[in-house]
Amino acid sequence: MNLFPFWSSILFFFIGQQRVVVSGGQFPEPTRNIDLWNPFGTSSTRTPGLDQRPEEVLVPLSIGEIVGHRVIIPNVPWTPWQDPNEQMPSDRARVEPNPLPDMNSVSVFTFLGVPYAEPPVGQRRFKSPQQLNHFPGPAPFAAFTLPHACAQDVEAHPSLFINEPYPYAVSEDCLYLNIFTPAVKSHSSSVSNALPVMVFLHGGNFQTGTANDWPGHVLASRGIVVVAVNYRLGPFGFMSLGDELTGNYGLQDQRVALQWVQQHIASFGGDPQAVTIVGHDAGAVSAGIHMLSPFSKNLFRGVVAMSGAEVSYHSSIGKPALAFNNTMKLGRYLGCVHPVASEVWSCILTRSTDDIVQAVSSTAVPSIPVEFNRYLFLPSAFYMHPSIHSLNFTNNVTFRLSVNGHELTAHPLWLLNNVRNGIANVFSVPFLAGLNAHDGIEAILEDRTLGEFTEFLQITHQYMRSFIIEYAFRHNYTMNREAIVGAIESFYTYWPDPSDVWQPITQSAHLHSETGSRTFLYVNNYNFSKQRENVVTSNGEVPNFPAWSGSCHDCDLYLLFGFAFMPTDLLPKAIRSIDWTDVDRNASQLFSSFVRQFVKYSDPNFHTDGTWLAHEPRAHWYLNFNYTRGQSLSVPGTLSRDFRFEQVAFWQNFIPGLVNYMTTTFPPEEGSVRNELVLFRGMFGVSMLALIALLVLALSFGYNVCTRPLRERCGGGHSEWEQFGSGGGEGRRLGMEMRRQSPSGIERMSSL
Repeated sequence: MNLFPFWSSILFFFIGQQRVVVSGGQFPEPTRNIDLWNPFGTSSTRTPGLDQRPEEVLVPLSIGEIVGHRVIIPNVPWTPWQDPNEQMPSDRARVEPNPLPDMNSVSVFTFLGVPYAEPPVGQRRFKSPQQLNHFPGPAPFAAFTLPHACAQDVEAHPSLFINEPYPYAVSEDCLYLNIFTPAVKSHSSSVSNALPVMVFLHGGNFQTGTANDWPGHVLASRGIVVVAVNYRLGPFGFMSLGDELTGNYGLQDQRVALQWVQQHIASFGGDPQAVTIVGHDAGAVSAGIHMLSPFSKNLFRGVVAMSGAEVSYHSSIGKPALAFNNTMKLGRYLGCVHPVASEVWSCILTRSTDDIVQAVSSTAVPSIPVEFNRYLFLPSAFYMHPSIHSLNFTNNVTFRLSVNGHELTAHPLWLLNNVRNGIANVFSVPFLAGLNAHDGIEAILEDRTLGEFTEFLQITHQYMRSFIIEYAFRHNYTMNREAIVGAIESFYTYWPDPSDVWQPITQSAHLHSETGSRTFLYVNNYNFSKQRENVVTSNGEVPNFPAWSGSCHDCDLYLLFGFAFMPTDLLPKAIRSIDWTDVDRNASQLFSSFVRQFVKYSDPNFHTDGTWLAHEPRAHWYLNFNYTRGQSLSVPGTLSRDFRFEQVAFWQNFIPGLVNYMTTTFPPEEGSVRNELVLFRGMFGVSMLALIALLVLALSFGYNVCTRPLRERCGGGHSEWEQFGSGGGEGRRLGMEMRRQSPSGIERMSSL
C-alpha cells in the first residue's frame, strides 16, 4: 500500500497550523481551517494565504489589513452611480441615454467596529485620545460586529420605544467607527472616481447614544461613504477641572476620527477632500464647535447640523468654575473627599465604570413634567443641549463641552458674534441647518412615566408654573425675576406645539451666513404617525409611532438613513416591528436626496430644481419639508421666509433686554406667580414689623434689668431700715411705719 499521500497530507496539515518565519517576518495564523485541497486559495480581493468567503472584502491600510462584509440592499429606486433626481425629465426633447430601473439591488460593504484610537482605559483614562498605530489582534482585523456603546446610563436614553431594552453593551473601550461604502477603492482607481464622505456624529445630549443606532447601509447605497463615530460621553468624555489640560475629550475623540478619515478613507472608496460632518442633537453642537476650532480646520468641507446648535445657552459650560464644581460633586458622591483638586481627580480615576455611571445618574434630578396640551415647552435655551435631565440643578452633575481656553476659548455665541470684529475666527464652509417641527417631544421621552402616557390630561397647570419658576431661579434672573416668570408663562400658554427649540438653530444659521458660510435652513414637518391613523400592523398591533409624537426629535434621522427601505434584520431592534408605508419610503427618498445633494455638491438643490434659496443675513429663507401621497419627488418642499420670527425675537431680543432692565416690568397678564410673590412680600413685611416690636420689648426689658442696681443704691436708707429687726415682726412693722412717714420724718430719724 502506498502511504505517501496519507503521510504527506498529515505533514501538510501540521505545517499549515504553525507560524512560518520567512525573511524575519511572520505569516499570521489563519482565521479559519485551511482547505487541504486548496490551502492557498486565491481571491481577487484578499492576500494569498488566507481563506476568504465570497461575501467578504479585504482592504489594506497603512495600519493593517481589515476585512468587512458585503450586504445586499434590495428594492431601492437608485444605484450608487445613478439617482432619480439626476435623470433627464421625461418631458424634455432629449431622452435619458441610461434610464434607471424602478427597483435595484445594491451591494454595500460594511466595516463595523473599526478602532480609530487607542482604547481610553487604564493609564489613558480621562485623557486626550491617542491615534492608533496598528490594528489590535491577529491580522487581518475582522470588522464584522457592532462595537460597544460608550459608557452611559442606558435608562436615561430618550426614545419613542421606551419599552424596548437597550440593545448594546457599554464600555469605556468604545472609540470605534462603523463604515458603510458602496465600493472599495482599488489601487488603480483615480481620485475623480472617489465618493463623497459623510461623517455622522450621533446625538444624545452628550450623555447617551451610540453610532450603532444609525446603520448607514441605505444611505451608502446612494453613492456616499458613511462613517458613524462613537465618542466618549458624560464624565468619561467631558469631566473637567476647569483648566486647559482637562475636559472636552469627547470633542477630541471626534477630531481624531476626522483625522483617521483623512488618512484612510480613500481605501474605502471615499474622497478625503469631500468630507461633510453631519451631526444630530449634541452631534450638531459638536459640528458647529469644529467650525470654530482651529484644531479641526481643513478636516471637512461642509457641515449639516440637525436639531441642534452650538450657540444655544446649554451647548457648553461657559464658566470653568461650574465644570470644576461638577467634578467635585461627582468626587464627593464617589467618596473622594480631598482638600486638593488633583487628589480628587486621582481618586475618581480609581473608581469603576459602573460606580461613575451610577454616581451621575443618582445625582441627576428627574425632569419636571411639562403640560403638553397647553404649552409650547420652554425656550430653546432651556432645551438645547444637553437637555432637561442634565441641566444645572442644585444637586445635579452635568458633563458636557466646557470653555477651557484651549479647545473652546469662549462660548460659541460670543465667538460667532465677534467674527465680524476680527476678535474670533470661524472656518467658513457650506452649512445646512435643520430641525423637526416637534423636536421638544424628547423632553417627554426623557421622563419614563410621561413617555408611557397616551394622553396628558393628568398634567396640570402647576407643573408648568413650577417649571418656569425653576427655570428663572436656575438662570439667576435676580434683577427682574418677577417679570421674566410672568412673561414666559404668558407667552407659552395655549400654544399648539410641544417645544420651542428653533431660536438657537435659526440664530446659528443667521450668524454663519454673516460669517461667509453659504447657509441653508429646513424645517421637517413629516409626521410618521399621520400615516398610521386607523392602521394596524401585520402583527395585529397598533404602530409604534404615538399620535402625539408628530415630527419627533429623531424623525429626520429615520428619513435620512432610509429605515423604510432597509431590510428588517439590519434595523435597530426597537423599530423592527414597524410596518413602513409607501408614503414613508417616498418621504425618505425625498429627504435623503437633498442631504445627499449637499454632501455631494455642497448645495441641497436638485439639478432640475433650484428654488431653494440660501439663508442670508437679510433674507431668512428656509425650506418647509413635507410629503403627501402623490406629491412630486423632484421638488423637496416649499420655500418660506422668517421662520417663527416672533418666537425667535422673544428669546433672542426681548428676554435678554428684560434681564438687563432692573425696573420691575409687569407681564402682559397678572399671573399667579406675581400674586404669590406679592403675598410673600406682604408676609415678609408683617414678619419684619413683628420682629421690630420684639426687639423693642427686648431692649426695654434689658434696660430695666441693667438700671435696677443703680436705683437700689440711690434709695439705700430704705433697704437698711427694712432689714432692721429682720428676725422678728417688730422690725418689719417699724419698716412699714417708716414708709408711711413723711420724708422729713425719715430724715430726722436717720440722724439719730
